[in-house]
Amino acid sequence: MAGVAGKLMRGGLPNMAIRGSQLFFRFALSFYIVSQLGLEAAGIYGLAIGAIGIVPATVGWGLNYFVSREVVGHTPATAAGMIRDRLTISIASLLAGTIVAVPVLAWMTGGLSETAILILILLWLETLALDIYMPMIGLEMALFANVMVFIRSALWIPIVVAIGFLYPPLQTLNAIFIGWIASHFVALAMLGVHLRRWPIGEGLRERMQLGRLGQRVRTAWYIYFSDLGIVGLGYADRFILNALLGLVATGIYSFYFSITNALQTLITTAVVQLALPRMVRAARGGDGAEWRAELRRQMGKTLAYSGVLAVAIFAATEVIFRVSPEGRFPVDRTLLVVMLLAAIVRSASDLLNVAITSMGRDHAYAATNVVGVLLALAFGAGFMWAFGLIGAGLSAVATAGALLVIRLVYLRHVGGGAVVTAAAAPGSP
Repeated sequence: MAGVAGKLMRGGLPNMAIRGSQLFFRFALSFYIVSQLGLEAAGIYGLAIGAIGIVPATVGWGLNYFVSREVVGHTPATAAGMIRDRLTISIASLLAGTIVAVPVLAWMTGGLSETAILILILLWLETLALDIYMPMIGLEMALFANVMVFIRSALWIPIVVAIGFLYPPLQTLNAIFIGWIASHFVALAMLGVHLRRWPIGEGLRERMQLGRLGQRVRTAWYIYFSDLGIVGLGYADRFILNALLGLVATGIYSFYFSITNALQTLITTAVVQLALPRMVRAARGGDGAEWRAELRRQMGKTLAYSGVLAVAIFAATEVIFRVSPEGRFPVDRTLLVVMLLAAIVRSASDLLNVAITSMGRDHAYAATNVVGVLLALAFGAGFMWAFGLIGAGLSAVATAGALLVIRLVYLRHVGGGAVVTAAAAPGSP
């Protein structure tokens, strides 16, 4: 029994539990915002989540891809210099972006509201937190890193919600954002205590090597555009929707996105991420037939698990709708079904992206991600203009389906022999 428990712990069970708890609290927060603060507040919150998803990639220059690999084998003390250099570039980029964006935002809206200032602070904190999180994974501190993510992303939610119910004047977006900001400082304090066992100061006194990271940016620009494609694919639609239909429609869409995105997140954690090492081993083994068989096995798991989860999520949401007072939530079962379908197709498409990665086809991986965001923009504008809110769901299905077909055609084109060759040569087209 102890052996089984040990295997589960090493296999990522604690990380799965943390991720599941995080999803639950985020799920609950969406219902709280919609039912207590209203759909316009939900729309603003959805746009804030979109900005927090896009900005780290925009000012990140694709560097986390390299830093998280280069710190492997180091201790926090010996990696401190690299992480400091990476944070320096992020801070400089955030400062430049803030200097440009704030005057433009003030001119467009007539001034900076308290909510806008809080969102700006969150953009800084979330960007820097990601730049710390990624190297921690490479340093084999994944469990502690995910505990920090849970603290800054979810643990504060029941506290803020409880305060809001006990003192209704604090049922505001600003209270939510302040709680979120405070959680970052709690997580940073925990990190400081945790790192005291290593002589971090010695690493921080090393000479800065910003030029090395600058060279990384110049030679791997496709990683940067790939990162932009990934986040753009996930968040561009809500900004299009807001421009075409306004905050209320954005709030409804963000509400259903938070529900259905749980499916994709769980499938990514439980299947897609675990498929990568298996696919890489199959590719490196030199047997194209085995690689294809492994892909079929993983695709079967992805579709089966996501289908079951979709039914469970729909049923749970239906129960909530039926037991809640009429009018508390925006009930749109058609949109829910369409967005669940989109999440299933995206999960399958993500698995094909893992298959491309397992072959070492970095440029193809990046290219399909960039194509994805272009499709999201084109389909989003077209479907939302033509069909309104339901068009956002149809756009998500069309984008995911088109990407699935593109990646599948590419994988069929390269063939079994190319799988083995490319797997040994990262950076292949």
